[in-house]
Order: sequence, then structure tokens, then C-alpha cells
Amino acid sequence: MTGNGFQKCVAACTALLSVSVAGAADDRFIDGFPDIPYLDIVSAVVGEPLVFDTASGTVAEVGLQFSEPAAKVLAIYGEALGGLGWTCTKTNISLRCNREESLIQLTAPSSKNPNDSFILRLEPRQ
Repeated sequence: MTGNGFQKCVAACTALLSVSVAGAADDRFIDGFPDIPYLDIVSAVVGEPLVFDTASGTVAEVGLQFSEPAAKVLAIYGEALGGLGWTCTKTNISLRCNREESLIQLTAPSSKNPNDSFILRLEPRQ
């Protein structure tokens, strides 16, 4: 690979890496959600994740609190999950992402109270 080609490759790989782990804290993942990164904007995991297996796949749910407003949280997670192969659709109150046989939904709290939790849910894709 020539010098110019190598520089382009390094730049492309660096950009891809920064998107795929945008804001990731030490490459950690949320307990019970092995494909969902624990980003720096997570300020608290509320309680223990509820995880159980069904005939059609795993179902899991947990509450999360964030250090950023809902719109920014949904945008940041949409970008990070997109870099990990998820296809995401964002609304004002939720992020819905599909990959293979799984569906992830991150829903903002209905109130503006900063102590209220987002709900992260994993379920089999129907």
C-alpha cells in the first residue's frame, strides 16, 4: 500500500472506530445487554436488569439514567448502535433498533424529572 493509500486507510479506520464506540467507557457493555455499550453518558443503572429466556429469544429490561437530555441520549445511542450493526429509527421519545433476530428499544421517561429513568428493553424481533 502506498503512503497516500495507507494514510487514507488509517483515516477511514479511525473514523469507523470513533463511530462504533462513540463515548464507550472502557469497552464495557450494560449488564444483561451484551450488545449494548455502556456509554459515558450513563449516570446510573437503576436496579438489576430483568432478564429471561423465551422460546423465541431473550427478553431483558433495565432502567437507565443519563447525564444528557433525552434528545441527545437518543442521538448518541443511535449513532453508537448504528456503528455496531444495528439499524435504528428515532422518534422524539424513543430509539428502536433492529439487528438479526433482536429488537432494542430505549424509551425516554414521560416526565422531565431528571430522576426518572429511561427504559432499555431487548426482545426477539417479531
